[in-house]
Amino acid sequence: MSGTETTDIVPLLKRLEIIKNVIAIQDGDDIEYQTGKLKKILETASENQLTLEIDVLVKHIDNKAYGDAMRLLNDLLQKYNTITKWQDPEVQGLQTEVRSLTATISNLESELSDIEKLIHEFEVKHSEALGGLILKILDIKKKIAAEKAKERPFDDAAKQDYENAKEEEQQYKGEYEATKKTPMHLLTEAQEQELKSLFRKISKLTHPDCVDKKFEKEAGNLFMKAKEAKNNNDLEALREIYAYLITGTPFKQKDESLNEKQVLKQEVQNLRSLILKLQEKIAQIKAAETYQIIAAIKDWNTYFSETKEKLSRELERLEREIIAL
Repeated sequence: MSGTETTDIVPLLKRLEIIKNVIAIQDGDDIEYQTGKLKKILETASENQLTLEIDVLVKHIDNKAYGDAMRLLNDLLQKYNTITKWQDPEVQGLQTEVRSLTATISNLESELSDIEKLIHEFEVKHSEALGGLILKILDIKKKIAAEKAKERPFDDAAKQDYENAKEEEQQYKGEYEATKKTPMHLLTEAQEQELKSLFRKISKLTHPDCVDKKFEKEAGNLFMKAKEAKNNNDLEALREIYAYLITGTPFKQKDESLNEKQVLKQEVQNLRSLILKLQEKIAQIKAAETYQIIAAIKDWNTYFSETKEKLSRELERLEREIIAL
């Protein structure tokens, strides 16, 4: 049995130990639960003599032939524990810690992505509903400022007001045009749930801080594409990315490739630091004025309708003002 095969059987043997114990304490529910976990491990394990023997064991357990199951369990554990390499329990604990922390990072990234998507969605809808009106207002404000600066050529404040008005119009025009370049797809509630679910799965498989170092660049590029697709409600793009990941060879995860104690300890420290940064970033965005405004809006349609009325009145006032100049 090769070194790789030896490594592969360690999770199986640990699960067998657990099943042996739950059979011994006669916990029927736990026997069923742990056997289900064993079956899942078998689905991804490479086939070898041990997996074939475990298939027989599973059949005994499914048939509630626990006497035969215990006999086979003892034989398997005695036979295969002698050929597996000894593993430092601390290393095993650290590997589990890395996996747990990377899962936390993935969840935080999903939360951050949901918040960023909400803000992006609001900005797109804001531009669609009010953008044209706002551009007209900014254009008239610029013209009014230009007239005042022309009337008072030696007034530095008037000149600065004009420059500010011109810059504000140019900046908003750029933002307005940017939101029009990538229109958002309309999704049903079920499609929205699928979008979020797919992104969470993709995040776990591609986040550059969760995969083995040699896959960071490729995985990171896919992760960013997935974030962009989610922001634009591009469900089809997310489906394609996920299909590519699961039909090909998924990127190796850090907990699968790290086995040196000091390296694992450093990685745990790095991941915990990243978790703190993500938590701080989420807290900062939620505390920002933009998010606070969006979060306070109960009904977007009502908000945009009322805001449009206010802006229309403002436009009418400015039009009267420029005529009077």
